[in-house]
Amino acid sequence: MISQRANNAGFKTTRRAVLLGGTFALAAPGLLRAQGMMEHGGMMESGRNSTAATPAGGAPFRSLPTLNVTDGKLNLRAMAGQTRFEGGAPTKTKGFGQAYLGPTIRLMRGQTIEAQVANATERPISVHWHGLHVTSDADGGAPQSAIATGDSWRATLPIEQPAATLWYHTHVHGHTAPDVWAGLAGAIILQDEVSDALGLPSTDGIDDFTIIMQDKSFDAEGRANYDPGMMGIMHGVVGQIVLVNGQFAPRASVPAGPVRLRLINAATSAEHHVTFAHPTIVVGVDQGLLPEPIAVESVTVSPGARVEVIVDLSDGEICMPSVTAATVGSSKGGDASMMGGGMMAERSTPHPLLTLAPDASLPVRGRIPDRLVDPLPDTPTPVTTRRFVLQENMGPMQHLRSAIGSGPVMAINGEPYNPDRMDFTVKRGTVERWTISAEGMAHPFHAHGVKFRVPEPNGPEEMGWKDVVTVAGTRDLWVSVEAESRSDIPFMYHCHILEHEDAGMMGQFITK
Repeated sequence: MISQRANNAGFKTTRRAVLLGGTFALAAPGLLRAQGMMEHGGMMESGRNSTAATPAGGAPFRSLPTLNVTDGKLNLRAMAGQTRFEGGAPTKTKGFGQAYLGPTIRLMRGQTIEAQVANATERPISVHWHGLHVTSDADGGAPQSAIATGDSWRATLPIEQPAATLWYHTHVHGHTAPDVWAGLAGAIILQDEVSDALGLPSTDGIDDFTIIMQDKSFDAEGRANYDPGMMGIMHGVVGQIVLVNGQFAPRASVPAGPVRLRLINAATSAEHHVTFAHPTIVVGVDQGLLPEPIAVESVTVSPGARVEVIVDLSDGEICMPSVTAATVGSSKGGDASMMGGGMMAERSTPHPLLTLAPDASLPVRGRIPDRLVDPLPDTPTPVTTRRFVLQENMGPMQHLRSAIGSGPVMAINGEPYNPDRMDFTVKRGTVERWTISAEGMAHPFHAHGVKFRVPEPNGPEEMGWKDVVTVAGTRDLWVSVEAESRSDIPFMYHCHILEHEDAGMMGQFITK
């Protein structure tokens, strides 16, 4: 089992969701050592080589608990606990309503949600509704939204955008990375009448699978560890294996027809490259469905991003998509072996993401229409251009060490994050051109309260409306300012390598 024990830290144990379960088994010790898991370098997630064996996989797929918010009331409680991944030694983890990860929240366009989040962990947390267009005081990303231990936070969430696969996670500057790694994250499935009428696969756990991907490394006892060290903070960490909702390579019985996979990269810093042997199409990205399906053989999901694919299993053959965790920017395009500063890019050994086993007794209900949603409108002329340079602690950035101490310094436009500094103001309802440049390695760029188009997309994963895009070199974005901010509570923009965000590669803005 994924054995979990939650610590409620004094909160009442009322539960709206059952604990996550799943059968795990470690392979024989020494079967495949972590030293051989990386194609380049030897820098592991823990900052040292692990001696853990690769798990066997093949346990039944377990969906995370679901919260259907039909009454408009959403209650979450962050808590600490312990989880035995693959039957290994207990790992200290965190979750919402359980020891690891959180429930999948299902919302419908047109609802207004009253959310309340309680914090039963040992330090402040927050909940950022990643990809949801809500006011800045409800967004959960600003420092004003932090929830102290034992306290709670309320937010009103009007759901006014099209169907999409979104997610939520903690967002407290300085320890976002370790707390997301520990499990303070979950999925949001936003539906609307347009998407429901398409007939896409939509039966959860049968032909529609919500997949939260996190890559992790393990020690000899099978305990997951997170201790990135200086190099891990500088260049990100890449785990040995990619877990699916906390499971390694689970097996799911599915109809012999179209099967939807909602891929959510909830890793702290690695991109996840998923390869398919069966006919596969991309139907959606961060902010919703594409106008029409696009055939692919593989997809790369940046940290924080989402990609919806449909795999055609009408031939009745077993499908085992493979996944690789890799340094951001190294899966496709550019030099896949080198990063900024001469560092070698890291890449785990490919392994099955999950097994999809067609079962003739399961009825085929989903279909794949030729058209999904209306074509994207022409992009209006931007009202202004802004330039952002994402910078690491190397070369000219060394002088900024004194700003935040002896650790690595990350910055945007030469300035590490300062909660007392407002970087700029934008006008709601306008479109701006943002030119993003990455010094050194590639960086996944994310902004709150907006959505954007990529004029020169690098594959179907970057088509449609986005809220995360990987920047290597310089890229232009056409940014649509969607949400309203308060003058004293900003929206954030940052690198979604969470170690970089924690180290200062973040800024803040307000809308008017």
